[in-house]
Amino acid sequence: MTHSFIAALGLYGGTFVIAFVAGMFPIISIEVFLVGLAVYDVAPITLAVLIPIAAVGHQIAKTICYYAGAGALELPRGRVKVQIEKARERIDRWNKQPNIIMALGASFGLPPMYLLAFIARPLMRMSFVRFTMICFIGRILRYATLAAIPLVF
Repeated sequence: MTHSFIAALGLYGGTFVIAFVAGMFPIISIEVFLVGLAVYDVAPITLAVLIPIAAVGHQIAKTICYYAGAGALELPRGRVKVQIEKARERIDRWNKQPNIIMALGASFGLPPMYLLAFIARPLMRMSFVRFTMICFIGRILRYATLAAIPLVF
């Protein structure tokens, strides 16, 4: 799949699309893709350009998840709404430091960003700007660290 994106869009465009798809569907990993590029001797300067491109593509996908979660959790009624309220109570217990939780998700992947993006606004009460800044910076750090590992060894 990655070859077809790269063949059609070039390395930079392909990286952007792969990052976006990985952000929407967590079974695809942009991290593995970036590490693979580093292993296959992509120039470090090229890798340094690809990392922010990947972060932007991934962040656009997470922005969609952010707004989808806000809309989805505001609409339910009946039994689903009761379940959401129960979850909200549990999340409020550990939601004393939402910035730290979001930074951990963005930098280390735990808790998964896919889930955090959906609950950032409605349950964590995080503004879009704060969500975007924490996620984007955390992703840049994560991608740079992972892509650097093959360069060091």
